[in-house]
Amino acid sequence: MMNMRSLVWLLLGTLFMASCTAADEDTAGRLVVVDDGNVIVMDPDGGNRIDVTESPSSGPERAFYFQPTWSPDGTLLAFSEISPATRLHIASPDDGIMSSLDLGTLPFYMSWSDTNTLATLRNGDNGLRLETTTRESLAEGLEPVDEGQPLYFSWEPSGERLVTHIGIDRLELNEDGARQPLGPVPGDFQAPHWTDAGIVAVAQDGLDQKLAVISADGTSIPLARTPGPTYLVPTGDGSRVAAQVAGGEPDGLSVLFQEIPVLPTNQLVVADSDGTVTVVSESPVLAFFWSPAGDRLLLLDLVDSGEMRWQVWSGEVLEELVRFEFEPSFVRDLLPFFDQYAQSMSLWAPDGTAFAFPGSIDGEAGIWVQELGEPPVLVSDGTWVAWSS
Repeated sequence: MMNMRSLVWLLLGTLFMASCTAADEDTAGRLVVVDDGNVIVMDPDGGNRIDVTESPSSGPERAFYFQPTWSPDGTLLAFSEISPATRLHIASPDDGIMSSLDLGTLPFYMSWSDTNTLATLRNGDNGLRLETTTRESLAEGLEPVDEGQPLYFSWEPSGERLVTHIGIDRLELNEDGARQPLGPVPGDFQAPHWTDAGIVAVAQDGLDQKLAVISADGTSIPLARTPGPTYLVPTGDGSRVAAQVAGGEPDGLSVLFQEIPVLPTNQLVVADSDGTVTVVSESPVLAFFWSPAGDRLLLLDLVDSGEMRWQVWSGEVLEELVRFEFEPSFVRDLLPFFDQYAQSMSLWAPDGTAFAFPGSIDGEAGIWVQELGEPPVLVSDGTWVAWSS
C-alpha cells in the first residue's frame, strides 16, 4: 500500500509534469489556418485540430472565411465571412462560443489591442473605415474611429489609444473618438508602429525626411534620414528598426554633412537607437518580420528561379532557410502591406525557434513549419497561417 509520503511525492510529481507540459504548450503556441475556406486551429505539428468553422465545400450554405487573427492572449480569433451574407466573427476556439455581426462590406484587416479590443478596416463612404469592437459588444455594432485613404494604424502598447496615418498629411492620436495631430508632418511611409520607446514613423523635415521615434507629446528623436519611400518594422521595445528605402540614390553632398546617417536605397538595414546602421541585405527584399524577442529578423525575397526564399538574420549572419513557390493569396493580401500585418499577426513561434508559412515545396502545397536548423515540415493543407502568442 502506498504511504502518505509516497502519495504526496506522486502528487507533486504529477503537478510538476503538468506545469512543464503547460509551459511547453505555452511556448509552442498554436496555429490558425484557413483550409478550403474554413478556419482551423491546431498544434504546430498539425495535431489537436479544432474546426472553428465547418462550411460545406459546395452548395447554397457554402461560406468562405478570411484572415483569422489571434488576440494577444491567444484565447480569441477574429475573422470575416463571405457567403450570401458578409459577417465579422469573434470566436473562442476552446469553448466554441462565437459572436457575429452582419455587415454591408467586408472587414479585410483586423488588429487586436493588448486589452482585447479589436480594430477593423473596411471600405466606407470616404475611403477606408476604421472601427473598433469587443467580443462582448460586437452584437451592438462597430464603433467608428476615422475614415480616409490610405489608412494605417497602430495600437499603443497599453491598448488605450491608436496612432493613425491617413492620406499623405495626417499623423494623429485617437482616444475614445477624439483626434489630435501628433505633431510632425508624416513623410513617405505606410504604417506607424507604437513601441515601448514611442511611435516609430517617418517625419517630414523641410525638404528631407527622417526615420524617428516620436513620443505622444510630439517630441521626435531622429534615427536616420530616409531619401525615399520607406518600409519600416521595429522591435517591440523600439530599440531597433528594420527599414528599406525604395527609389533613387541619395545626394552625396547631403550624405557627407549629416549628423545622423542616411539610409541607403534598395537595401534592407537595421537602425539602432545608438545611431548604428547595419546592412542586412544589399538587395531589396519583399517583406521582413522580427521574432517576438527581437533577436532575429525573418526576410523574404525572390531568387533567379522565380521562387521565393526565406532567410533569417541574427545580428551577424544572413542564413538561407528554404526556397518555395508562393501561395497567390498570401502574396496578394499580405505582402504589399507587410509592415501593417507585422503588428497584427505572427509567422514566428512564440519562442522564436520556428516560423510557419503557406506555399509549395517540391509540388507539395500547404502550411509548412520551419524550425531553425531543420528541414521544413508540411503540417496541413491551407492558404493562410498565423501563430498564437
